[in-house]
Amino acid sequence: MIIASGFVEANELSEVEKVISSLKTRGFKVEEVNEEKIVFLIERDSIANVKNEIDSLKGIEGVRNVYLTYYSMEGADEEITNA
Repeated sequence: MIIASGFVEANELSEVEKVISSLKTRGFKVEEVNEEKIVFLIERDSIANVKNEIDSLKGIEGVRNVYLTYYSMEGADEEITNA
């Protein structure tokens, strides 16, 4: 499972609630809201799915910009062993 976090910037304060609603409808968890910035968390089964979901955020009416701040790597927590 891939976990990613970032934030979207709404065009203006009056559009924040509409953007939050769109995020939640798409399965994003809204972690924090600071003026026009909405911090999100998403969990999907592959990097490709995370990328597609985040790319789709740019099409939400009222979104100025989308920023990815963190993502996990599949298998990153597994030990590396040498044979």
